[in-house]
Amino acid sequence: FEDWVRATAEELRLSCGQAHDDLASACAATGDYAGAISAINSWLELDPLREPAYRRLMLLNAWAGDRVGAVEAYRRCVATLDQELGVDPLKETTELHGAILDEDLPPAPSSRRRVEVKTAPVNEPPSDLLARESELTELLKAVRDRNNGRVIRLAGDPWMGKTRLLDELTDAAAAEGRPVARARAYRTESHLPYGVVRQMLDSIVAGPQSLTEIVAGWAIAEAARIHPALGDPPDTPPNDPLGETRLFDALFELLTVDSLVLAVDDTQWADPASLTFLAYLGRRLADTSCLFVFAHRIDEPTKLAPLIEAVEVAYTTHLELSPLTAEQIGEHLGDHPAAVDLLARTGGVPALVADGLQSDDDSEATAGIRRFMEVRLGDLNDLNRQVMTTAAVLDGAATIDLVQATSGRTDDEVADAAEELIARRILIAEVDGTLKFEIASMERLVYDQTSLVRRRLLHRRAAAALETMPGSEGDPGLATVIARHHHAGGHDAEAAHWYVEAADLARRVFASNEAIEAYNNALDLGHPEVSRIRLSLGDTLLFAGRFTDALTEFEKAAAYGEGPERALAEHHIGNAHRRLGNLDNALGQFRMAQEDHPDRVSLHSDWALALLRVDDRRGAREQADRAVVASQQSEPEGRSRALAVLGMVTPHRDESEKVLREALTLAGDDPVLKMGALNGLAYSLGQTGADEEPLALVKEGLEIASRIGDKHRQGALFNHLADIHHRAGRNKEAEDALTEAVKLLVEIEPGSWQPEVWLLTNW
Repeated sequence: FEDWVRATAEELRLSCGQAHDDLASACAATGDYAGAISAINSWLELDPLREPAYRRLMLLNAWAGDRVGAVEAYRRCVATLDQELGVDPLKETTELHGAILDEDLPPAPSSRRRVEVKTAPVNEPPSDLLARESELTELLKAVRDRNNGRVIRLAGDPWMGKTRLLDELTDAAAAEGRPVARARAYRTESHLPYGVVRQMLDSIVAGPQSLTEIVAGWAIAEAARIHPALGDPPDTPPNDPLGETRLFDALFELLTVDSLVLAVDDTQWADPASLTFLAYLGRRLADTSCLFVFAHRIDEPTKLAPLIEAVEVAYTTHLELSPLTAEQIGEHLGDHPAAVDLLARTGGVPALVADGLQSDDDSEATAGIRRFMEVRLGDLNDLNRQVMTTAAVLDGAATIDLVQATSGRTDDEVADAAEELIARRILIAEVDGTLKFEIASMERLVYDQTSLVRRRLLHRRAAAALETMPGSEGDPGLATVIARHHHAGGHDAEAAHWYVEAADLARRVFASNEAIEAYNNALDLGHPEVSRIRLSLGDTLLFAGRFTDALTEFEKAAAYGEGPERALAEHHIGNAHRRLGNLDNALGQFRMAQEDHPDRVSLHSDWALALLRVDDRRGAREQADRAVVASQQSEPEGRSRALAVLGMVTPHRDESEKVLREALTLAGDDPVLKMGALNGLAYSLGQTGADEEPLALVKEGLEIASRIGDKHRQGALFNHLADIHHRAGRNKEAEDALTEAVKLLVEIEPGSWQPEVWLLTNW
């Protein structure tokens, strides 16, 4: 009977839905759009997950001339599907939404007009040095060469001796008097922004020589974004388009001093931000005296392709380590049959071969890697096991203090256990005191053999201990670790909070990939501030150049938001369209954002710029005036921006010059605002035929852009400089300046859309 009831109820629900759809079609055919919309809303009350009904509702509102209502229907669909099913709308729904924004709709039932809807384009463990003499010779030769920059790529399967060779390399470098920066990546830390780079900076910070004696102050300040011990970082906006380039220039300055040897192990697990910088570093070592050696596995799915491609240059050497052969093992045994037997039991893995060579026991103890590790762990006492398990849970961050706080053991007990585990070659102590497993697979084995209840308890203790550490709310890597521990401990709400904290901090150091992942993790864990997070996620995607994905997130932010949050989302949607050149869509979004918008200065300034691009100077002046009025209640920086926009849109040169000079004064030491005011004032003066002052203003702006490493605005200013020279008849100088602009802007702004910085003048 119950099956019959369910089947009958489903059949009636579908029939009722079809009746509402038929009623809506009949009403629409007679022009009764209100009746049709009412019918579809009744259908959705009955079946809120019926996506075709949302598409009908969007069309009906659009045919009725209610574009806002059509967009609201789409956002209602987005929010419902996301909340109930965790999915995005179908392609047909998003295409219809785009057609509504473009006013390119299918015909209404009473119309014979055919309209084509077009889709918008989408754009080791240590091992003994068995049979590794030739590789070691090559490394030592590179260490002794202080005259040339070198890159060495060391690749091989796990336990092939890569780490052991790096140990020999760094020891030899120290013996030669060369400074060393050593780092190692970890699989579970691959989402911590700049984790590898920060390890490299640890060596620089702890070095004997004062950095201020050998590195420029601006570079130290920029690098402080990654390593707080270097001082206070500069205060720049998270979406500064050239912030990442400036940061990389600074890191390059620090990491290429004094014939430095850079050694990175397990690079296949490095975080994306570190990998991007290492590729940047590797391409530029030719004119330095530094040696960069990175080791990586070849048995892991790798993200290393961009790095490997970047260092495929003349000064790169590739060394690949393979398992030992019977002949190589026989050189140590002097007995070929015994070498063949040992090869069969160890697979030629140097670590296991070395263990077999040192053992008098021919049992199965070293026959396989897993068995090998289980033998190592077999007779540990309870204290040692507890400390070892805690180190596995802490995963690369096991300082003595943190192990003690997480395990619940005393300091003395942790110290005693650590000494025993190090003696057994299960753990190793890094220079900074961190305990790590000698073999990464052993860490995984220990973790997997620990009960779920025990693991959750340890993860919760670790999160609580890390939250009390100094700087826990200012370090994106630490915030990510805390979030991971909360999540693994079953505390999803706390994990979501810390993922948002990590994402916000990652944006400040231009680690977009890490920020995007952290924001998505927070959403997956049910963070309640959905609109705010999706807005931040959209901003990060926009900064990364992923415009389609950014617009999707802004739409979701608008779907979830209310009042000021929704207005901000509408503004961001409009700004994205403005940057893409979709100016009609941008203006429509700005109109939708104006009622509850909390930042009038930004809204009206962007609105004015969009109107200026469609040559509506009267409208642009009206919006600029509104921005100026709103800025009277803001900080000087806000007023400077409003006045700079006003100076750009006003047709009266005297007034334009006056407000731009005031904007320049109010900009103070803010380099971005100052460059904008200098550029605007130079343009305004240039329209009157002046030459000397505009030239001086633009050159001043270029000096600022060069000093702070802002190549984006530097390119725009070179473009303006070309205009000034061209008007004065200095064609050679104009051509040179334009060449510099093109070289800078093509590198920074690839793609089919036209950035505003190209639109200074046309000639």
